Amino acid sequence: MLQPDSDEVIEATRLDRVKCLRQVPPRGLSETACTALTLMKAIDDQLAGTPFIATDPELYRMTYRAFESLYALHEALGHLDARYTRS
Repeated sequence: MLQPDSDEVIEATRLDRVKCLRQVPPRGLSETACTALTLMKAIDDQLAGTPFIATDPELYRMTYRAFESLYALHEALGHLDARYTRS
């Protein structure tokens, strides 16, 4: 099973992405939130709703946690959007 990367590896990956992002036009915040919502729906419909996932407690738990993480991301993006639109 894949082991989670350390926070240092995650930060190095983030910094690499930021460097690459400086070379392309940025996406809007609402588009990013919409992408998170689309992925949530895909996880719910295309993964959690399949017999292979639904009948396996560990796979279902992993799928559920992935959905929860995307939900938290979507909520955080919403709070960020509210903060920027008030400014």
